[in-house]
Amino acid sequence: MVELVEGAAVAEAVWRTCYREVLAPAFPAEELVSEEAFLGARHRQPSGVVLALDEGEPVGVSMVDGAGGAAPVALLSYLASRASRRAQGVGSMLMERARTTGPMLLIEIEDPHRHDDRGFGDPWRRVAFYRRHGVRALDVPFFQPPVAAGRPRVEGMLLGVLTPGPVPDSVDAAPVRDFLTGYLLGSGEDLDDDPARELLAALAGPRVQVVDLPHPG
Repeated sequence: MVELVEGAAVAEAVWRTCYREVLAPAFPAEELVSEEAFLGARHRQPSGVVLALDEGEPVGVSMVDGAGGAAPVALLSYLASRASRRAQGVGSMLMERARTTGPMLLIEIEDPHRHDDRGFGDPWRRVAFYRRHGVRALDVPFFQPPVAAGRPRVEGMLLGVLTPGPVPDSVDAAPVRDFLTGYLLGSGEDLDDDPARELLAALAGPRVQVVDLPHPG
């Protein structure tokens, strides 16, 4: 039986197995933090990492930055299930837990119009999964900032958004802008760089528009 366990309660060896057998097979290298960086979240309070365990073996994981804090925005950086356990409800269990972490949850999602299936999971199926859970997207030119110094940013990303109730057609821009400014700076991004400037400019008004996630075709 699958149970969800806060990361702080899980042994380091299980974290390492989770990284190698659940997380790494689900994301390309340019989108994935290192094993040691992932393990470092174990020592943060709160870590924001939840593991799905089946008889002690990791079968899924989610990581939320900003979970448990007073900030109005948190970011779901990673959500993955073991390849052999996909479409068996593990991801949905993790998603339902993640949506309780704050008033607004942002989600980094590959735009399937810009990313092909490279063996890390079908981007269209991933978008369909998030759509089933009520996720929509902020209408901004989002990119994933570098996961480590010297690594590239990842273009062609959607910034999903989830709120406690049905996601409205617009949300307050200020808390999103503040969160993303800190996120970009923490990732070593230059805020005067064109992509960063365009992203923050799209959040300069009082509200930011929300759109539906894309459909195939």
